[in-house]
Amino acid sequence: MDRALTRGAGKQAPAITISVLTFNRAALLQELLESLVPLLNDDLELLVIDNHSADATPRVVGDFLGRTSASITSIRTEENVGVGARNLGLKQARGDIVICLDDDVFGIDAAAIATIRAAFGADPRLGAINFKVIDARTHAVCNWVHHCELETYADAEFDTYEITEGAVAFRRCAVREAGWYPEHFFLSHEGPDLAFRLLNCGYRAIYRGDIVVRHCHATAGRQSWMSYYYDTRNQYWLAMRNLPVLYGLRYLARGQVSTAIYALRDGYFKYWLRAVRDGIAALPKIRRERRTVAAATMRVIRQIDSNQPSWVYMARKRLFRKQMRL
Repeated sequence: MDRALTRGAGKQAPAITISVLTFNRAALLQELLESLVPLLNDDLELLVIDNHSADATPRVVGDFLGRTSASITSIRTEENVGVGARNLGLKQARGDIVICLDDDVFGIDAAAIATIRAAFGADPRLGAINFKVIDARTHAVCNWVHHCELETYADAEFDTYEITEGAVAFRRCAVREAGWYPEHFFLSHEGPDLAFRLLNCGYRAIYRGDIVVRHCHATAGRQSWMSYYYDTRNQYWLAMRNLPVLYGLRYLARGQVSTAIYALRDGYFKYWLRAVRDGIAALPKIRRERRTVAAATMRVIRQIDSNQPSWVYMARKRLFRKQMRL
């Protein structure tokens, strides 16, 4: 990897790191950095992970490094490593708490940071906090991956086994104990995989509806077929790595039927077939990584599942919405 110069790094490690992952979105990154730099102090550092952008991103980052005394570090990967760049941010962060943002996610301010800090301080077993994500244009809740009805729970606080990767805060030592994100997933389902392992280490992953960020949903850097392929393939790997056999089969049945319907609807069925082929073909290798969650963890998972919406609700929400959106 290439590491750019670091500005303003003090001798004492900061309590919080904001880790921004960026790829080919220079204009959005510049806007995001402008909003974050005023928040930085001796207790708060900014880490920018450039996942080998081919646009003006290095210039934008270099400009900020050159004109501020705040604690900012930039790391550029030698190629696009997918979710490996998220791990890079978590491993390089000096803060005990790491706020992870994608480059098209805005809205973290001093009040949100205070809320995050207080939440982790109040519960030593809290491993991750998922934020409420709203569409920057419509202000409607988006990126809803949690296993409950949006209309009822959007403003609530609850336990989850999902991680909204570009809008989440972690206790860094918890992620290290859980084993980081699975880098061979590249894209999709790395969040719930990490969440299952956090739960299995005795940590909680929660959603907080009072921590709100805005998603500008930039599609640059992601080809249209990718969600259909990786979302399908990685379900097999997640189940093999973490889940008891019967629960894993039910998880796969539900997930594979859903992605097949989406792929047929949107004209990407060939990518779904390739994903099924590749997902199954790699299972003997993935099995070597298997660490089935404990019975106590399954009780937590089933409690979360008790709020699962009905098939009718899910069909009404997703079946007629064009394009998968992860």
